[in-house]
Amino acid sequence: MHIRFSHAASALLLSSTLVLSGTAAAQGAQARVQGTVKDGKGQPLEGVQITITTLSSARFKDLRTTDKSGKWATILNNAVWKYTYKFEKPGYFPFQEEKKIPIGTVETFDVTLYTQEQAVAAGKAEIKKDPFVEAYNGAVEEFQAGQYPEALAKAEEATKLGPDKSNGWALAAKMASPLKDWDKAITYAEKALALDPDATDLYPLLLTAYREKGDKVKAAEYEKKFASANPDDPDILYNQAVELYNKNDFKGAAPILAKAIEAKPDYAKAHFLLGMSYVNLNKIPEMKKHLQEYLKLDPKGADAAVAKEMLDAFK
Repeated sequence: MHIRFSHAASALLLSSTLVLSGTAAAQGAQARVQGTVKDGKGQPLEGVQITITTLSSARFKDLRTTDKSGKWATILNNAVWKYTYKFEKPGYFPFQEEKKIPIGTVETFDVTLYTQEQAVAAGKAEIKKDPFVEAYNGAVEEFQAGQYPEALAKAEEATKLGPDKSNGWALAAKMASPLKDWDKAITYAEKALALDPDATDLYPLLLTAYREKGDKVKAAEYEKKFASANPDDPDILYNQAVELYNKNDFKGAAPILAKAIEAKPDYAKAHFLLGMSYVNLNKIPEMKKHLQEYLKLDPKGADAAVAKEMLDAFK
C-alpha cells in the first residue's frame, strides 16, 4: 500500500530535486603486493624508494621504502587498475615496471638494483632512458603540481613518441579534461580505446566530455557502457533507483538503494531516497532509520527539510 501525503507530494516524487548522480571511477577489490629488493650481489637493500603510480588516476601516488631486510609491501585498494612501480636508490640504476596484480591475491614482486660496477659484472646493459617514459612521467609530475597546461603538453609529447601506446593517449585525454578542452579529451580518449578496448576507466571521461559538448547520443552511449562495465558501482545503482523512484516503483528502487548503501555506507543521498521509498511502502521503522542517517551524514543537505518533515509526521 502506498502512503501519500498531499503536503509533501512534490518531495515524495522528487521530480525537481532528484538528479542522476555523476558517474565515478569503479572501486575495485583489493590486492596486496610485497617483495624484497636486493643488490647485484644478492644483499638486501635498505632505503630503496618505491613510487607507485597509475594511469587510471593521475592524482594517485603511493611511496614506500624498503626496510633493513630490503622488504616492502602495500595494499592496492583498487586492484582493477594497472600500476607502475619505480624503484630508486642513489648509486643504483633505477628499475621500472608496469604490472597488473590479480584481484584478491598477494603478489610477490622482487627486484634487483645494480650499481654500475655490478651491472658490468653481471653483463647487464646500461639502462637507457626511454623518451616516452620520460615524457609520460613528466606529464604526471606536472599534473600533480597543478601545472595542467604543461602536463597536457608533456602528455602530447608522449603520444608523438609512442603513437601506438594506448596509455599515452589515455594520459593526454586525462590531462585535457581539467582544462575543459573537450575536443582533445574526446579525440585522445577515443584513440586510446581504439588501441586498448579494455581501458574502461575512460568511459566516465568520455561521458562528461560528450555531455559538455551537447552530444546526448554519445553521452548516453558511454553512460550505458560504464554501467555495463561497473554494475555494482554505487552511483550506477543510485541512478537506476532514481529512475524507478520517479516512476513510483518504490518496491523496485528500495533493494537497489540498499545495495548502493552496502557498497558505500556514507552515501547520504541513497539513505534519503531509501527512506522516502520506505515511507511509500509503509515501512515506517526502516524509513526513520535511513532518514535519520541522512540527516546525520548531511544535516544541511538539499533534502534535509523534507527528511525532518517526514520524521516529524511519524513521531
